[in-house]
Amino acid sequence: MKVLVIGGTGLISGSAMRLLKRQGHSVTVFHRGHTPLETPGVSEILGDRQNRRDFEAKLRPLRFDAVIDSILFTPEDAASTLRAFAGRVKHYQFVSTVCAVGAPLVKIPSDETEPYQPVSGYGRNKAAAEKLLLNAHRKSGFPVCIVRPSHTYGPGARWALGTFLSDWGTDCELYNRILRGKGVIVHGDGENLWQSCIADEVAEGMVGALARKKTLGQIYNLCGHEVVTWDQFYAKVGQALGKKPRIFHLPTEAILAGAPESATGFLKDIARYHGAYSIAKAQRDIPEFRPRTPLEKGVKTHFNWVKSRGYLHQAPPRPFEDRLVKVAASLLKK
Repeated sequence: MKVLVIGGTGLISGSAMRLLKRQGHSVTVFHRGHTPLETPGVSEILGDRQNRRDFEAKLRPLRFDAVIDSILFTPEDAASTLRAFAGRVKHYQFVSTVCAVGAPLVKIPSDETEPYQPVSGYGRNKAAAEKLLLNAHRKSGFPVCIVRPSHTYGPGARWALGTFLSDWGTDCELYNRILRGKGVIVHGDGENLWQSCIADEVAEGMVGALARKKTLGQIYNLCGHEVVTWDQFYAKVGQALGKKPRIFHLPTEAILAGAPESATGFLKDIARYHGAYSIAKAQRDIPEFRPRTPLEKGVKTHFNWVKSRGYLHQAPPRPFEDRLVKVAASLLKK
């Protein structure tokens, strides 16, 4: 296939691009050129997605069998997509997010029929873009397929210091805290559900969907096969590092009140709710999608990668988490 990847320098799109090349496809990447590509043998088109006139002018004359769009964030982006690709591509894949359905989930695990009730601005914009593209499919047959990853991790996230996850969003400071024996805060009672998937396995689902007509007009959750509680999540990270984490619980509202607002967006909008999603539909329609890497093994791979690149030393410290740990410890003594 002749495939265009819009983005290509992020974790998920980079994994998809490497898989496409291994399978022998012709790959072109549209990106700004700010971050060097790590996949050899791809063609490049330089441009800024937000300069929509330029974006459309550069891509409208071209023809591709498939497009993977990893940097579509708003309904305005989606409208630009239709102007650029309607009638000119056989398969357009929008990399959305489970945040588009929001929370709290109506059923657990949630499937692709979950009603839209996004919490964050990010989720609301992705949801609006989904609706616009699906409406175009119903009205004019625009060949869209929507994939919704959840927490995706793995080697390759150079742009964010080798991202990993904690209540504070994505960086790799959680690794440092566990290794140094520092306490880590978990919201609530630690029983909220969470689901992670290594990026290469999300990419298998994305690329596998491209060649199948049955995926057009459909939405697929591309998430991991393990659903764990947050306490279990932290424990598995500790097992991968060979050190048991010192977990301290605090009510979500106490954490939000005791930490800087700039650090609490992920907890406020996402982590405080259950995040468990059914992948049965994707596994049925896309046989290549077979998430199988145990979380502990995936974390060990990711940790070795960030350590080898010095990202652990660049992760921002969290003195406010130290203060919250002291509060939680004092409550345990009462």
